[in-house]
Amino acid sequence: MALGASRSARMSSGLLLDPLPSPTTEPTTPNGSRYRPYASPDHHVTKARYITSNDPRGYIPVYEYPLNGQWIMLDMDDGYVLWTGIWKALGNSKADIVKIIDSQPEIAAQLRRVRGGYLKIQGTWMPYEIALRLARRVAWPIRYDLVPLFGYAAVRAY
Repeated sequence: MALGASRSARMSSGLLLDPLPSPTTEPTTPNGSRYRPYASPDHHVTKARYITSNDPRGYIPVYEYPLNGQWIMLDMDDGYVLWTGIWKALGNSKADIVKIIDSQPEIAAQLRRVRGGYLKIQGTWMPYEIALRLARRVAWPIRYDLVPLFGYAAVRAY
């Protein structure tokens, strides 16, 4: 689901100014990534690359940081967010993700499920905009911990 050109994000100092980046219109940064985390003095975000046969690239390049014993991850190329990390950081069971997906069948086709391989990247990945919408609905208790993903504007919109 591509966002319209009117929602394209501008880059400044490597940080997204628009909380809803568009993979079709946003220019890439010098390192080739389209998606970057927001600055947050409370979180240490690192870059990593995980080899997997579940992705046509052969690997998943991510920005990541720990939260409540879980890894919050953003695919730096396409903006997919590891929803399993957010969901489990809230204290929920991985099995309950199915209930959320079932309640919104229109998003099922846009999800990626990584099974097998490196444990850290396993789970349900979803496009940035969908993850933001779901986070606004269910992640109030950890909203400030999601600033590196969604920015302060998204936190104020909760």
